[in-house]
Amino acid sequence: MNDQIISKHISYLNRRNAQPTTMNHRRGQLDRLSAFLDKPLLSATPENLDRWQQSLRVCASSVQTYSSHVRAFYEWAHDSELIAENPAKNLVMPKIARRVPRPIPERDLELALIASRHDHQLFMWLLLAGYCGLRAAEIARIARGDVRPDGEGGAFLTVHGKGGSDRVVRVSPEVFKELDAYMHRQGLIFRRANGKPMIPNVVTQIASAHMKGIGLPYTLHTLRHRFATSLCDLGADIRDVQAALGHTDLATTSIYVAHSVRRGAKDVDRLSKGLRTLKGRQQASRKRAEP
Repeated sequence: MNDQIISKHISYLNRRNAQPTTMNHRRGQLDRLSAFLDKPLLSATPENLDRWQQSLRVCASSVQTYSSHVRAFYEWAHDSELIAENPAKNLVMPKIARRVPRPIPERDLELALIASRHDHQLFMWLLLAGYCGLRAAEIARIARGDVRPDGEGGAFLTVHGKGGSDRVVRVSPEVFKELDAYMHRQGLIFRRANGKPMIPNVVTQIASAHMKGIGLPYTLHTLRHRFATSLCDLGADIRDVQAALGHTDLATTSIYVAHSVRRGAKDVDRLSKGLRTLKGRQQASRKRAEP
């Protein structure tokens, strides 16, 4: 019974053109909820779902994610008139502490790049994250046809982002020189050892293992933070950075952009330059007042 209703829900998501990853995560979460309840999903009560949520032994952000999947399922079931009341309507959504940016330091990024030279594919992933701002899933989805050389050494890359939202990012000549080694491949350019296309989780796992192996406490995503922070340090408009990262909300971009003490110091210095003029005026006034 649960398998049928889950399949019906996933079919609905498919017709809504939901991303494959969203549908896979939704199915997995509903399967786990079904096993916990040990009863038809459509017979769940608010108390059942409350016990399920309290049984979760994961961080608050994961609880929020799992709960969002469950709430979306029951909202659909209620809207489809499969149930008279929505048992997930008042399901508690954890408040998530504001995240802070965590860009990898330049020195550590250089170390990670040097240490990855034995694996050019891994080296390429680090470049795409640190110098183009790509997520692991976006790296895995790059196909040959997404790359458009500009005839001047660089290229423009169509990135397939979250929620089916595409964007175009710049690939500098230095980065494209390395990426060009993959332009002979048809379809998705990054492959596993067996020749099959790379998948996002594997990109994340390999990059994380590499960082850990050289003693660095960073993930591939911190290179994306570095990309955003470094662009702002160079004077880029934050809305241009927002577009490069593929964020729909500027507030999300601000999480990625680390506050630079040097950048902030320059702004403070500019602000106080007016004091020199004021001091000059005061001195001139005193001289005029002297007998």
